[in-house]
Amino acid sequence: MAVTSSTSSSPPYVVRALAEDEWDRVIEVDAHAFGITLDDEVSRAQRPLHEPGRLVGAVDKRDTLAGIASAFSFELAVPGSIVPAAGVSWVGVLPVHRRKGVLRALMTHQLTDVHRRGREALAVLWASEPAIYGRFGYGLASRGLSLTVPRNPRALRADSPTDPALRLRLLAPDDWRTTAPLYDALVPTRPGLLARDERWHARAMSDHPSMREGRSALRCVLAEDDGGLRGYARYTTKPDWSSGPPQGVVAVREVIASDSAAKATLYRYLFDLDLMGTTELGNCPVDDPVLFWLADLPGTSPRLFDALHVRLVDVGAALATRGYAEPVDVVLEVTDPACPWNQGRWRLQGGPDGPATCDLTGDAADLSLSVTDLGAVYLGGISLADLSAAGRVREHRPGSLAATSRALEWTPKPWCPVVF
Repeated sequence: MAVTSSTSSSPPYVVRALAEDEWDRVIEVDAHAFGITLDDEVSRAQRPLHEPGRLVGAVDKRDTLAGIASAFSFELAVPGSIVPAAGVSWVGVLPVHRRKGVLRALMTHQLTDVHRRGREALAVLWASEPAIYGRFGYGLASRGLSLTVPRNPRALRADSPTDPALRLRLLAPDDWRTTAPLYDALVPTRPGLLARDERWHARAMSDHPSMREGRSALRCVLAEDDGGLRGYARYTTKPDWSSGPPQGVVAVREVIASDSAAKATLYRYLFDLDLMGTTELGNCPVDDPVLFWLADLPGTSPRLFDALHVRLVDVGAALATRGYAEPVDVVLEVTDPACPWNQGRWRLQGGPDGPATCDLTGDAADLSLSVTDLGAVYLGGISLADLSAAGRVREHRPGSLAATSRALEWTPKPWCPVVF
């Protein structure tokens, strides 16, 4: 399927699936759009992640590839369930073709294609420029937390959990088969986690020398007992001898643990490595227990950042396949100019004891909101009541806002550990 986009001041762009032999053209667009240069090793590693028919490009009448977009077929943890989701990535436009309708053509084509395929009721992405994607119905649905912890063997409070049965062991960093079962078992427990097949487990521990920027090779430490693996952390180190005493940096890529004692044990290790000055936790859940274990939280400069954005491609199917913390029976009036099949009033009924339903209805609306804001609350980490206080949700039936907000919220908070 191809889509043509045009404006009075630009040539038409045909959006079509890109062939295998067009990969070099894709890399060129990506390099210009993101201001980077990928070496051959990195380029070869990225190619197998893209799926036939889902890597598309906007081509002008001179056969110039003006822009690209891709989607990965993910399984995503959402409140109470795991659902198919289109993972949108590699979206970029050549600098000389900006502001000519290329991005809109790509996004319109992609949303229509996801809807036509019928496998995924929602799309998700990490936004390099978040302001762009709200125009296409993506709402900020999760945040991450970053911390910079000064080296200290007592960085954690004395009452943080311990377990003498735990022991630490270093693992070859490319041995993802040892850590994969633990990650896989935890996916259903937290919204935002992506199920990983072999390609994505390997991608999570990718370590290309050209991308290290002076850091060490990737390392992996395990926390285990006689019963098996209870946690792991992947990290790199970067030495710094520039100001006398060593002040190296530990950059933590991922900490995964099945229980609090295992996670605290891994943090103690990461916060007290020889010759290091600080440990950077670049992406933690916003409700990570480390916030309550650190002896000096203000001294770690905690910072929130935007993470996963969610777009409901098919409102009824998306809302029917997630769980709800409390009973809900509400009519939502949804505006969605980009996907007209979502426009209208939807009756959502569900609760913690069974499957939900969400169907078009002629009943009067209880709440009105955009599909962007519906995407923002979908993973349970953003409050519908907070969006209403910001003027983005209208309540028509008194009491419906508070009840629906409570039903949508979820514990634990959503978290996505890998940027795709």
